[in-house]
Amino acid sequence: MEHFIAIVSLMGDWLLYSFPLYQGLMELKDYQELMDDFDKVSKKWKMVSPWWWLIPVIKIQMERRRGYKILREATKTKSERHQAISFIDKATAWYFVSLAGWFKMITSSYETLESYGAQDNIWLLILLVVLMTTGGTFNAYYRIGGKRVHEKEEELKPSSEVSDE
Repeated sequence: MEHFIAIVSLMGDWLLYSFPLYQGLMELKDYQELMDDFDKVSKKWKMVSPWWWLIPVIKIQMERRRGYKILREATKTKSERHQAISFIDKATAWYFVSLAGWFKMITSSYETLESYGAQDNIWLLILLVVLMTTGGTFNAYYRIGGKRVHEKEEELKPSSEVSDE
């Protein structure tokens, strides 16, 4: 029974990682037009060097300043600015929910190995976490992928529908 509980807990935590990531990616797709404008404008602004990750607080501040300058240029109306702020808030929230699920998934991975008496095998823990992370990320990206969405649209299309293409 201990093994079963550990595995169910691990699967639940995997879901808490994968599906908030999926939700965040769906939100990103909803804001694709804003993202396209952001990408066009961002090319005008110099990238912040990855070396600043040696001092994360400064790197984050520099990225934030750069992002605000880009958003200021990319958004022309109050409505667009509101949309951008809403997007940033939602994306940030889903990122942290997914990150919390990922940390919980690591803990559950260890507990699952512990239930089998393999908690001292660090490589097995790393392998399990990498596999679960890869699977969760694949799951999220697969679900928003064009091929899957097209297949679902075709499944749901009534036979009498006239094509709008």
